[in-house]
Amino acid sequence: MLRMDGFSYHHAASPAEAVTLWQSLPDPRYIAGGTDLLPNIKHRIINPASLIGIATALPSGWEERDGAVVIGGGTRLSALTACAALPALAKAAGLVASPQIRNMGTIGGNVLLDTRCLFYNQSEFWRKSLGYCLKAEGDWCHVIGGPKTCVATQSSDTVPALLIMDASITLLGPDGERTISLRDLYRFNGMDHLKLHPGELLTAISVPKPAPGYRATYHKIRTRGSIDFPQLGLAIGGVFEGSGPDAVARSLDIVVGAINPQPKPIRKLEAFCDRPLTDALIAELAEVVYKRSRPVAAVHGDPQWRRTMASVTARRVLLELRDATSGS
Repeated sequence: MLRMDGFSYHHAASPAEAVTLWQSLPDPRYIAGGTDLLPNIKHRIINPASLIGIATALPSGWEERDGAVVIGGGTRLSALTACAALPALAKAAGLVASPQIRNMGTIGGNVLLDTRCLFYNQSEFWRKSLGYCLKAEGDWCHVIGGPKTCVATQSSDTVPALLIMDASITLLGPDGERTISLRDLYRFNGMDHLKLHPGELLTAISVPKPAPGYRATYHKIRTRGSIDFPQLGLAIGGVFEGSGPDAVARSLDIVVGAINPQPKPIRKLEAFCDRPLTDALIAELAEVVYKRSRPVAAVHGDPQWRRTMASVTARRVLLELRDATSGS
């Protein structure tokens, strides 16, 4: 049995109280569902002295406001699967782990999910036997075989879906509230992949209301059909006109997840817009995804296989969206 070391627990009744507690307590961490944090404590990857409970402090649910769908940071993933206004996000939320974890986990926690690695997310005994790793106690990345770069992988399912829809997040911290684009949150550094200020708390996510004709979806590759983190996640969205081989994408966004420390947007897709989405054009797009996806070996699955599956999945998703008659 993996036991947790001693820590003090403090319940916050509001986001502001949570931030105040964070400023006054030694070595604090926020905890809502705890589906990622608690296993890391049990594995002694982290050993916080204080936990600040925010499960009931954060807003939950969603509403349409000022041309956007605003989602409370404390919304459970299981509840988010019913968000008809954002079907791609609802699908992604429904693919996270298992029903038990979705009932506990929150959208805020999934967006801020720590990066994962085969050499990092292990018990202390396991890590010690290997000589530790660059992200935890050691000075060597076993994935790339070097001492300088950590490539632990950003493995959230909901993030690619949110990125294709140009989501933004609201953060509350000791210096007050700020709103940033989700695209500006992540950096290519497995040890420090979030551009957060100390003590900041994610309180809300804002997603622009999809335009008429918008279609989007998310597909996930994993070893088992439940529980597992993604070996590859891919979200595609855009404004489509028509259905079938004569359909045209007026705009197109593709994001590949679970291959690097930060999500991978596939940029410069303008040349593929305003043209009939024939099988040949979709094959070209899938090849672009292949060329620009470079998975690292931080998660299960051969990197070259995962790279090939990025192309295969992109083709499948594009065919699905092209042939749909409404939003996916």
